[in-house]
Amino acid sequence: MQAIDRDLLEKAKRGDMEAREALFRANTGLIWACARRYAGLLEKEDLYQLGAVGLLKAISRFDPSYGVMFSTYAVPLILGEIRRHLRDSSPIKVERRLKEIAYKAGRVIEEHKARTGAEPPAAEVAREIGVDLDTLLEALEATSPPGHLEAMMSTGDRGIRTGELKDDYLDSIELRDALEKLPPDERYVVENRFFHGRTQTELAREMGLSQPQVCRIEKAALRKLRVYLSAPEGILP
Repeated sequence: MQAIDRDLLEKAKRGDMEAREALFRANTGLIWACARRYAGLLEKEDLYQLGAVGLLKAISRFDPSYGVMFSTYAVPLILGEIRRHLRDSSPIKVERRLKEIAYKAGRVIEEHKARTGAEPPAAEVAREIGVDLDTLLEALEATSPPGHLEAMMSTGDRGIRTGELKDDYLDSIELRDALEKLPPDERYVVENRFFHGRTQTELAREMGLSQPQVCRIEKAALRKLRVYLSAPEGILP
């Protein structure tokens, strides 16, 4: 990734609109790269306009002293604008308290990733905003963009029909990465339930557990996958 032109950056920060425009044009590829993650949820032009707001914020706020590439700093801000719009335009009514928690968490995650290039652990985010981990995960799940996880998992964790993980997502890099982050028992249950169409009762017998225990493992795994795939970038407990 090409390093940002520091001279142009300094001019842009001093109010030079031509320098600002030049930096923007040089980095529009970041907008399209982020927009592709949400293709189908909004029109391409709408995704571009939202991403453009994030890119302009990045140009205004970036400081080379952060020690990261400009792209590393800009991508979380671009994604953040898109996600914020999807959350705010969701027809699902979410408790105000959860919205506020999710908003605070999103800001913490975006700023942390912009500074370091990596997502903070969920537990760290929860501590920083003063809530427990379960409440944070509930807030992120409740405010996730509608349809993103459901596009992958037929009916989510409500009356799942096994074996219905859509084919076009079986090779998804994001989904494979998310599965790798699950504990072994949760990954095993998800893979067998969604990829191989096995029942909870079958898995319970094989794993030496009760069916309700397998059900709880499955729900915990789906909750984490939903947070990872649909909420602020890559967050898992």
